[in-house]
Amino acid sequence: MKVFEPITIGPLTLKNRLALAPMDTELSGLHGEVTRAMMDYYAARAGGGVGLILIEFTAVDEAQRLTSPSIYSDRFIAGWSTLVDLVHAHGAGVILQIAHHGGRAVKRITGRLPVAPSAISSPIYPETPKELSREEIDELIVKFVRAAERAKAAGFDGVEIHAGHGYLIGEFVSPYTNKRTDEFGGSFENRMRFPVEILKGIRASLGRDFVVGFKFSAYEAVERGIDLELAVEIARYMEDQGVDYLHVSVLSFPLPELRYPSVPPIYTPAPPLVELAAEIKRHVHVPVMTVGGFGELEEAERVLAEGSADIVALGRALIADPNLPRKWRHQELPRPCIRCNRCHIRIMEQKPIRCAVNPEVGRESESQPRARSPKRIAVIGAGPAGITAALVASRRGYEVHLFEQQHRIGGKVIAGSRPSFKRPLQRLLEFWEREIAASEVFLHLGFTATPESVASLKPDLVILATGGRPRSLPFPVNLEAIQAFQQPDLVGDRVLVIGAGMVGCELALYLKRLGKEVFLVDKLPEDRLMIDEHFFNRYILLEEIKREGVVLHAGVKVELDGRKALIDGATVEVDSVINATGFVPDPDLLRRYREVFGPERTIAVGDLKRPGNIYTAVQEAYLLASII
Repeated sequence: MKVFEPITIGPLTLKNRLALAPMDTELSGLHGEVTRAMMDYYAARAGGGVGLILIEFTAVDEAQRLTSPSIYSDRFIAGWSTLVDLVHAHGAGVILQIAHHGGRAVKRITGRLPVAPSAISSPIYPETPKELSREEIDELIVKFVRAAERAKAAGFDGVEIHAGHGYLIGEFVSPYTNKRTDEFGGSFENRMRFPVEILKGIRASLGRDFVVGFKFSAYEAVERGIDLELAVEIARYMEDQGVDYLHVSVLSFPLPELRYPSVPPIYTPAPPLVELAAEIKRHVHVPVMTVGGFGELEEAERVLAEGSADIVALGRALIADPNLPRKWRHQELPRPCIRCNRCHIRIMEQKPIRCAVNPEVGRESESQPRARSPKRIAVIGAGPAGITAALVASRRGYEVHLFEQQHRIGGKVIAGSRPSFKRPLQRLLEFWEREIAASEVFLHLGFTATPESVASLKPDLVILATGGRPRSLPFPVNLEAIQAFQQPDLVGDRVLVIGAGMVGCELALYLKRLGKEVFLVDKLPEDRLMIDEHFFNRYILLEEIKREGVVLHAGVKVELDGRKALIDGATVEVDSVINATGFVPDPDLLRRYREVFGPERTIAVGDLKRPGNIYTAVQEAYLLASII
């Protein structure tokens, strides 16, 4: 397969064409130093068989650094050197991304105004930045070159000059952010002068025996920003200047035009950025790297076989499963990324990276102690929380019995996986089934557990992961959302879905694509719908339901009179009314179990304790099972 063929970039030969995309981790230390957690995170991905590790955005300037790793001083070399050795030990190449936030820096964190090519107000800037002087530009060029020299001293195979996502170098390149009238602005050659001077400085110092890549935005979702025609010109120009590869990305956050989302959600057919890379590749000869939502081997193989790119960078897919390349090679099922973007929400909040389906992300260096006594644990409910608790407790050496009243594990995920656009959830269910089958967990399917029936097992601990119960409404409904997902044939032709959260919107889209006429109602205004979800997920899902013709009524209340629904003063006849307002805890269930086992032997987890999502359920269950 093309995926597993070697490829050469500059002086470096990679064992395959899969790279870890340079996604932030927020695992570095207070000053940006390499930590044990950071080393283990990258070593795990290198050990999983990827050909190239691209280290995340690393600051070349102390004054404008936010919370990223650092390479602005020699004192960071030793830590980086250890990390490089760990990656190289697994046979992977490793490249450091050198960068500067420019106008996207935040004064609240740095204590000073951001700097940029021009002092303009922009949606991509948190505030109007200070315009760089000519002397400051020269100093920054030197800082980039010195950063590359330190990377070389640490043993890196190369550096990637980060000119994408609206950061400093990209701000010089883009006509949208560069309004200068000196030799660093105006004409194309002048706007390219800043990255070219950095490249020339690195080459003059380190020669050709060191990889220098160039990441840039091939599309900017702003007026007079970079378009594909200009991107081709940028790519050809940087190739002529001597870069070893081109990494094609976009600027799409936090702007509302999402033709090319940089972090594609589950609703976006992946991978959406390939067409940009393919056009770039038609005009250059150096290797081209593409990125953006790859999750399946067939996707990566097709892109490489068609010649749309030479290297595929995987971000969230390798977060979800660091062993994905090895599993692909051996035709094993990897743990799938479900593109919920919880990892990205975390890092945008400057919190250590975590994952909805892989609770060990960012905790690779943490060990789970073996059980000190052979306790027997009963886990009631095999949804995300119950599955996670059972697997972790079993790995620690406990005897675990997992009870599920359905004939398949997965809980609410079974219903949520029904729409075709939720294929990653279907693969997640299959992954969980294989994990449970390969474990020592005793699985009891089709078993309706009660406190009395569980008591016969004589458990030392009962973990209740049964999920919450549907929130009640002041009028009768025909179906709950879970039922509608699982049995859409019970839904009439004209449907009223009450609740426009993530579940309600997904259900509305699902039913609309089945040919139903769908009315979606929520008491919250549209700008408050799904406010806790990732920007891309929220925006694209809302746009998709509108595009498909779902009638959305936000910020209104609904009244029912038989088949007639009064919505914002208008009467609509419907055949089915579906409750998608979410779930609430079931304190009665918890009370009944505690009456039998006592509060010290009964623990609630997941929606039964506090309604959430797959991410909150998995994280909470993992932490609980790690300490019992």
